[in-house]
Amino acid sequence: MNFGLSTLILPAALVDPGWLGTARHAELGALPGWSSLAKRARIVETSAPDTRMPPDPGHERWLYRRLGLPEGCALAACALSGGSPLPTHWRVDPVHLHVGRDHLVLTDPYDLALTAADAEALAAAVAPLFADEGLALTAAGPTRWALRETDADRPLRLVTRTMLGALGRSIDAWQPTGEDTRRWRRIVNEVQMTWFEHPVNAAREAVGLQTVNSLWVEGRCPDPHDPVMTQASLEAARRLARRERGNSQTAFDIDDGRGRILLDDRLLDAQVTGDPLRWAQAWRALDTTVFQTAAQGALPWRQGLQLVLAGDAGWRTLAIAGRADWRFWRRPDPVALLTEPTAPETGSA
Repeated sequence: MNFGLSTLILPAALVDPGWLGTARHAELGALPGWSSLAKRARIVETSAPDTRMPPDPGHERWLYRRLGLPEGCALAACALSGGSPLPTHWRVDPVHLHVGRDHLVLTDPYDLALTAADAEALAAAVAPLFADEGLALTAAGPTRWALRETDADRPLRLVTRTMLGALGRSIDAWQPTGEDTRRWRRIVNEVQMTWFEHPVNAAREAVGLQTVNSLWVEGRCPDPHDPVMTQASLEAARRLARRERGNSQTAFDIDDGRGRILLDDRLLDAQVTGDPLRWAQAWRALDTTVFQTAAQGALPWRQGLQLVLAGDAGWRTLAIAGRADWRFWRRPDPVALLTEPTAPETGSA
């Protein structure tokens, strides 16, 4: 990755020590690169507790605030436009819901390995259901389908949650709310019944693959020509779409006019797959590359950087000086920096 003076975001850098294992969490927090970097760190900001329960992922909240996106707008939906002047639309994804002990759990749609042809067949089977509701369904690929409102008298009035927060968990708390909640549930029920015995699912079951048994709706995006949709926000949406799981690109680099923003999602991928050992491996890789280089004040970090450690709900922003800070008594605990903040932190490290 081509780093420069910038803000580096590490989604899922703040994780529950119990998930990693307390001893492993302490060990990773004491790695040489990270420990050296922490000695130069100054806490400049922490997120306030999110009033939404469950909260949205910290890195998404940081990006939305930085890019000035309005409430209810979703980068996941904006990624569909690719900068084209599409009407306002929603993003929907074909998904698999499996039954847990007493709830439904959302499986990562990229694990379905759905082909473009199968996606088109599934979408075609349910498109008439949406047309009857004044909605047009478009499957541009295996995932990231678009749902466009075609009847001005019947807009879709939903408040949706990010899919990322719900992956691998009970979907109850992440279900859409709003005036059209019942309408959406009815539509989804009809989709599920249509797909239950669809040839695509029959063929998938025959070879031991998970069926595609539901749809997930995630946010809406304004017209790309809306002034709120800056070039930086559109570029972030496109880059985020390209880096989603199953793609070889693991980071993005944009300039929003205030500076460079880089995102490395290796830790996030490990968390989404529920693999603490993979998370530890990714952290060690960061330690020997990014952290050690930044701690040494070497290129490309010679002038320092802003590091955003994000978690399930909030984030902690650290300013890393280009050279060592003489205020040694204010140095933060490297391990403590890797725990999710439960309240805004005042003062600098």
